[in-house]
Amino acid sequence: MCANICTKRDLKDLCEVEDYETGAFIRSTFTYVDEQDIAWFGRTADKRKYHLTVEDLNRLLQEISDEKIYPLKNSSISMAKLLPQITLEEAKVLEFLKQHPHPNIVKYHGCTVNRGYITGIALEKYEIILQYRFEDVPHDLDIVACMDGIRKGVKHLHLLGYAHNDLNPTNIAIDSDDNPIILDFGSCRRFGEKLLTAGTYGWIDGEYATSAQRHDESAINKIEAWLKEEKNKRATMAT
Repeated sequence: MCANICTKRDLKDLCEVEDYETGAFIRSTFTYVDEQDIAWFGRTADKRKYHLTVEDLNRLLQEISDEKIYPLKNSSISMAKLLPQITLEEAKVLEFLKQHPHPNIVKYHGCTVNRGYITGIALEKYEIILQYRFEDVPHDLDIVACMDGIRKGVKHLHLLGYAHNDLNPTNIAIDSDDNPIILDFGSCRRFGEKLLTAGTYGWIDGEYATSAQRHDESAINKIEAWLKEEKNKRATMAT
């Protein structure tokens, strides 16, 4: 059985593992979840993520059995609480944020169940991710307005006592009005709490193990600098 993806954007994640001290490339890793909630995982030390082709990905992706990643459905537990173990902490945060909504934070609807297993968290769907905004939308992006929305969403989190701890362009969606929507709360915790996962290489200043406001402040500055660089790059290409 083959994963049979058609484009890299079908992937759930496409990452690189690098040596933290030297920055040397170690391997590329990638995950995919198909329409039946069957999960796939692949990795290779032979190619960096930008050089991987769709043919490479389909060849390397291996199906993961349900029991290895999904817990069994328990009818005695509220559907809103039925979540995979690996996303349980994220679900707790989203349950809390659902009681304290903000227009720049993704809407959480509960969880999904398939084949008797809890297969994921159900969130509002957005077609565009900030990482690909310049590629997917022809008109220019108002960087000032975009950053203002990101800062407002993050400020809301901070006022509630939480830090996101993994802000980067792949964790921010863009709605039809170009408003930024913060996603992926797997590393979001109250200030001072220990983290299971933290940050994305290239968007953090260094390794950290506890949640802190300064992680988000640093990431926001990096995102703004990246947006300006991307905008200038597109303008240069157009001339």
